[in-house]
This record gives sequence, structure tokens and C-alpha cells, in this order.
Amino acid sequence: MKLNLKAKLLLLSIITISFILVLSFMLLFKASSDKTNLETTKYRILEAQAISRVIHFMQIERGLMTGLIASENLNSNDDKLISAMNDLDSAIDDAKFTYSYTKNSSNYIMDVISDVKTNRKSIYLLNLSTTDAKNYYTKNIATLLNFTRTIPSMMNDKENRNIIQAYTHLSAAKEALGQMRATLSEVLIYHKFLKNTLTSFAGNLEVYNLNSMSFQAIAPDEILIFYYDTFKGDDVDEAFRIIEEALKSKSEHLFDTSSDYWFEKSTKTINLLKAAEDKLFNEVNKIINNKLDFAFYEILALSIFLIFSIFTLTILMIMAIRTVLFKTDELEQVHSDSLLLLEQYKSAVDRSFIVSKTDAKGVITYVNDEFCKISGYSESELLGKPHNIVRHPETPKEAFKSMWYTIKNLKQPWSGELQNLNKNGTSYWVKAVINPIMDRNGNIVEYIGVRTNISEIKSASTMDFLTGYGNRTKLNSDIHSFKNLSIAIFNLDNFRQINDFYGHEFGNEVIKALSDKIYNFIFSDAALRFYRLQGDEFVILGSSCSKELFEEIVKGVLKEIKEGIKIENEQILTSCSCGISFEEDKNKLLSTANMALKIAKKSNSNYLVYKESISLNKEYENNIKWSKKLSDALRDKNIITYYQPIVNNSTLAYEKYECLVRMRDDDKVIAPFFFLEIAKQTRQYFDITKTVIEQSFEMFKDKDVEFSINLSINDILEPQISEYIIMMLKRYGIGSKIVFEIVESEYIEKFEDVMAFITKVKKYDCKIAIDDFGTGYSNFEYLIKLKADYLKIDGSLIKNIDKDNNAYLVVSTIVDFSKKLGMKTVAEFVESEEIFKVVKELGVDYSQGYHFQQPQKDL
Repeated sequence: MKLNLKAKLLLLSIITISFILVLSFMLLFKASSDKTNLETTKYRILEAQAISRVIHFMQIERGLMTGLIASENLNSNDDKLISAMNDLDSAIDDAKFTYSYTKNSSNYIMDVISDVKTNRKSIYLLNLSTTDAKNYYTKNIATLLNFTRTIPSMMNDKENRNIIQAYTHLSAAKEALGQMRATLSEVLIYHKFLKNTLTSFAGNLEVYNLNSMSFQAIAPDEILIFYYDTFKGDDVDEAFRIIEEALKSKSEHLFDTSSDYWFEKSTKTINLLKAAEDKLFNEVNKIINNKLDFAFYEILALSIFLIFSIFTLTILMIMAIRTVLFKTDELEQVHSDSLLLLEQYKSAVDRSFIVSKTDAKGVITYVNDEFCKISGYSESELLGKPHNIVRHPETPKEAFKSMWYTIKNLKQPWSGELQNLNKNGTSYWVKAVINPIMDRNGNIVEYIGVRTNISEIKSASTMDFLTGYGNRTKLNSDIHSFKNLSIAIFNLDNFRQINDFYGHEFGNEVIKALSDKIYNFIFSDAALRFYRLQGDEFVILGSSCSKELFEEIVKGVLKEIKEGIKIENEQILTSCSCGISFEEDKNKLLSTANMALKIAKKSNSNYLVYKESISLNKEYENNIKWSKKLSDALRDKNIITYYQPIVNNSTLAYEKYECLVRMRDDDKVIAPFFFLEIAKQTRQYFDITKTVIEQSFEMFKDKDVEFSINLSINDILEPQISEYIIMMLKRYGIGSKIVFEIVESEYIEKFEDVMAFITKVKKYDCKIAIDDFGTGYSNFEYLIKLKADYLKIDGSLIKNIDKDNNAYLVVSTIVDFSKKLGMKTVAEFVESEEIFKVVKELGVDYSQGYHFQQPQKDL
């Protein structure tokens, strides 16, 4: 066995080293091959670039030569022609030099290029006809162009191949334009346009257009950008204007153009195409050089890695062989220690987890003590039995189908939560992981299940942590578990005021005390169960309870709650609204009770039993009607702004106005109560806000009084509204007159965003008021942070302040706190002289209400 182990380890080392070496050599070979391909590509590009220069100067020489012949001014010493011939000779010499060191260069093309230079010297081209001279150049240019079209097929690099393909189209377009230059020069000199000349000229234009479009279709973006930026201007426009005149054949205006003028404009146009060619070659050379640099460093890195790998693996192999040959006993000792550790691990798992094993058919073959303890069965009672012995009847069959499919068919571990039943009938929950154990052939021989007891966690997930009673999860579970159900949802009235005045911790004590009060009233009836649904909502669920009895129980609970509670020596008066449902459809039971609760609150009833006739369908129908009215009003500019004065309590002067939205419907003016909530639901609310802002700014732009505009938290957080406000402040420049009233009945969640808005508008000297204070804010903390200028005390506290001592105490606290913070206070809903006297006595700075004036369209 020892020799066998040594041989296996030695063989494994050799295979590993061989594999890494072969892989490294393959990668190195590939990198070298890629570099060779890139070098070949570079040679092809250099060939194309060299030929491009030869073609370009040959085109210029063709144009000048045919022009001289046509003009019959056969002067071989023409400066332009001599310069062009010198440029062409230079380009041919450069091309020969390029071909002298490129690999696999074409001898045929070398001969064509050499012949062009030699034949031009031996043939006196000025003695030829214009057609023969032009054909001489055109034939050689065509040969070179045909060769450039074959260059992309000789390139392996796809990216650069596409660029050179784009070049072939560009060069073909340039050649077509060059032939048009030569042809039209001849026409303008002879002052006649033969029919076959016109046909040739039109054909060349078509070739130009087709190749130009092909070039634009495949050229890279950076080349196209350069092309579009370069190939334009007066010269290009003039050249193509002359071409258009030429295509009319007998145009009177064509022969007004001189041959030299045409040659100049067309040459400049062709030179722009040559600039695009040069840009294309610059880009492709840059790309190929970058790739060659990368390939060089890649080969270098692979070579270094290969050398390092061979060196390292050689050392490792020597070390491994020495370890195998000289430390076999130590290896066997490690094996023995591993078996001992494995046994200890098994023992630790048995002590810490609930463990069982079954054979391939699911029959129990092993259970540990923890399994026996939680299940209540002895080992002898469990061995040889299937796991159905602890299966809970309420566990869905689908859960077991999923488990068996995973462990048996997929041969993968399954994990999940299971509810089991112990011997005495009590249920318990476990988190289970079941693993299939397979032999070397992949056949399942047994299953091992490891579980943890999660009964306490499952219990906690169905319990409300504040009160200790069942939560929504528990309620939903019980609704599906019991039959013949009745349900009542209780919601505390004005609980937010308790939270606002006394704080959250006190509010939590109220919730706990009321929960105990309700539970103590019903706990003796086994048919009733109690839950805290959320916040200040509680639920009583009845099972097999008559409707009449259930209603009497609800009345009793409401009476108990109305008696109030005493917390920390404070007597708190409480009341509830309740919605009841006896719906047979369990899926509708909770929602219909909630609907009944909403209607009970709206109708100011203690409780309401849900019936189909009290469905909210009419409310939805009403919403649709008002949504249509609102849409029409916005379209027809019937959203209007009314203004209510805010009076200085000391001087009785009308110093400020609040801007209030109204809707005009025929001859009626409708208050926002009827349409503002609908506007929020139909996304028309922000249009209303913008309308009020626009009308208010326009009204007060030339008046020396402050005016306030209501903004909800949603207005402030909506970018289009906040941006619109800043724009209007800049446009009108009346920021010092404006007070933005923050209107919100919910807590401010994105406080930083609200503060950012306040900081922005205060830069324009605007002021901030907190509206409806005393109902919508949990405590005075927001008041301190918002740094408001005015505090508007909610009308629900003011309207009964002359009769309600609690309201008097709350308002006096708010006023004192505001004075310490340096804020002015405004009392809303000042409806009578008696109320006015009280708020003035408390030191409130301003009053607003019908006692002074109701909102008006005009000031």
C-alpha cells in the first residue's frame, strides 16, 4: 500500500508539471503566432499606404497631362506638370523602398510601379491624344486599385482588415472623382460635351457615390468624424455644383467655368479625400503598433512565467518526492489523526444537532440522542421506520415532493423549514439540511439529515414584540386555520395627538395598556383571539361565534376603551372606531373589515358591519368624476387662487395673506376638500401647485405685503416643483415677501432633502412657516431643526380653545416654546371674538380666520 501511494503521488506530480508546461508552451506559441500575424498585417498596411501615395500623385499628373494636351499648349516644361511628375517619382521610390523590406510582397505590383516611372520617361505622353494619355494613367491606377482590394483578404486581424476595406472604397471614390476631373477639364477646354463623354462622366459619379456610401458604412467612428468634419466647405460645394452643371450636358452656364478653375476646385476636393485616407492610415498604424507592443509584452510575460513555473515546479516536485519517499510514516500518522478528528466531529455534531440517517429508501437507520429527545420516541421505536412517524399533518405534501426531487433526482442537498409532531402530539419546528450520500459510481446509498430546533424563533415571528400578543403573521395563519370566522378591527381615535404631546415612549405604554385591557375583556372566551395588527390597530378574531354575540362583544370592548386608562399619573381618555366583517371568503375577511373601519371613521360611527351595499365603489366612482372635473379645470384655467388675510393681533393690521387654491365649476367655487386628494392620486397635484405659485407671484409682485404659499413634503421633494420655485424666485425677485408654509400630516422621512430646499429658498430671503403644528409632528424636535420663521398652530387646537382646557394648555406650551426659539406664531381657525381674545391673551402674534375675513378672490 505504501509503494502504491508513493507511485500515485509521483505520477500526480509529473502529470501536473507536464500539464502546466504544455499549457504554457501553447499560450506562448499562440502569442508568437498572433505577433507574426500582426507583423504581416502591418506590412500589408504599409503596402496599401505606399500604393495610396502613388495613386494620388498619378491622379494629379493625369489631370494636368490631359489638360495640357486638350489645350494644345504642348509645353513639357509646364511648372505644375513638372512638380506633379517629381511628386509621383518620389512616391514610386518610397513604394519601392517599402516593398524592399516587407514580407511576401507582390513582384507584379513592384513591376507595375517600376514600369510607370520608366514608361513615363520613354513615352512622350504629350504627343498622345487626350483619350490615350488619360487611358494610360487610368489603366495603371486601376491595376494598383485592384491590388489594394486584395490586401484585406491577406490580413488575419479583423479590426484592421475592416479599416483597410474602408480605405479601398475611399480610394475607389477618389479615383472616380479623379477621372471626372480629367474628363471635365478636357470638356471645358474643347467647349463640347460628347454623348459618350457624358455617359462616362455620369458613370464615374455613380461609382463615386456607391463607394462613398460603402466607405461611410464600414469606416470606424473616429475616421467618420474626421471625414465629416473635413470633407465640406466652399471648394467641395463648388466642385459638386460644377459636376451638377456638367450632368445637364447642354447647360449654358457650364462653359462659363474655366478649365483651370475647375481643376483647382476638384483638386482641393480630392485632396480632402486624401486627407481622410491619411487619417485612416494614421489610425490603423497606431492600432497595429499598440497591438504589437502588447504582443511583445505578452510574450515576454509568458516567457518569464514559463521559466519561473519550470523552476518552481521542479523544486516542488523534488520536495514532494522527498516527502513521499522519506515521510510515509508521518503521512499515515496524519491519516490516523484525521480519522480520530472525524470521530470527534461526529460526536460534536451529535451533541449539538438533531441527526438521523436513512437508507436509500428512506427507512431510518440511525438517530442521535437529540432526535430522540425532541421527538419523544426511543431509538428502538424509530429505527426501521420512515420519517413519516414525526410528520406534522399540516405540512403541505408539496414540501416533501420538492425535498425528494432535490435529494433523489437532482442528488443535491435540500434545506428548508419543517413542522414536525412529537410522540405526545405537540408540534415543533426544525431547520433541516438533508444530504444524499453517494458511492464512487454516483449511486445514492443513504441520506443524512442535520436539523436545528427553531420552535422559539418561529414563535417569535408570530408575536408582536411591544405587546406580546399575536401579530399580523399570526392573524393570517389563524384565519386560514379556523372556520366560521368573525373579525373586528379597532383603530384608536386621535392617537397621534397623544404621541405628539407626550412622546413615543408614553404612546407605547398607552398601546400596551389598551392591549391588556382588550385581552382581559375577552380572554375567558375560547372562541375569541386577540392580535395587535399595526401601530394603534387591534384585531379580535372569532371562530364559530354568532353574529349577534360578536357584535355585543365589540360593543363591550368599545365601552371598556372609552373608560380611558391611567399611565404615569396621567388620566388618558381614549376612544376607538371599529370595522366588523363576517365574510365567508377568508381572502376578503380582513380587507372588508378594514373597509368597514374606514367608512365608520368617515361617518363618525363607533362601529360598522361590512355589507356589500357599503362598498367603496361609489367613492371610486366619485373619484373618477372629480378627476375629470380637475383635468378640465386645469385645461380651461379654472384652478384659481383665493387670499385670506393674516392679522397682526397687536395692531389688527392685515399684514400678510395666505394663498389658497379653489376650483371654478360653472358658477360655483369649490374648496380643495373635494379635489385635492384626488389630485394626489391622479398625478395632477403638482400642476395645481405650479398654478398657485404662478398666480400668487403675479398678484403680489407689486404689493408691499407678505404672502404665504402652502407646500407639502411631496412638493418639496419633487425636483420639477423645487426647480420651478427657484426659477420663479429668480424671475420675479420678490423672495423677501414670500413665506413657504410646510404642510404635512406625516413624519418627515427625507429630512436632509427638506433642509436642503429650505437652505436654497432662504438664499432668496424667503421665510418658512410650519403649518398645522400640533397634529402632524411627533414632537418639537423638527421645529428646532427646521429653523422656521413662523409657527401656524393647527385649527383643531384653536377652534375650541375658549372651552377646552387641554387645548389651552397645549397651545400655551407651543407659544412659550416658539418665543424661546424666536419664532412668530399664527393661530388658525379664529372664528369668533371669544377665540381671538384667548389667543391674544396667550401671546399669539397673528390670527387667521372667518372672524376677520373669509378667503377672497381679490385682496
